Amino acid sequence: MPTLEYTRSQGKCLTYTIAYDHGEYFIQRNGIMKKSVPDPVTAGVARLEAKPALMLRMAIADIEALLGMDE
Repeated sequence: MPTLEYTRSQGKCLTYTIAYDHGEYFIQRNGIMKKSVPDPVTAGVARLEAKPALMLRMAIADIEALLGMDE
């Protein structure tokens, strides 16, 4: 599963680790799981559209807006 280190551009500008693949993504900070989206239906995306690039973009959007997690 590919991973990416991403630093939030607002607030405390903390760095998060995103692990993503087809239909799923997981966001961690300092080894603590902040958000888990293990199924494309959970993310509101059709399975055929849930490509890894889309999952990465959705995870980054969640980090920037702090959707479903705290900073």
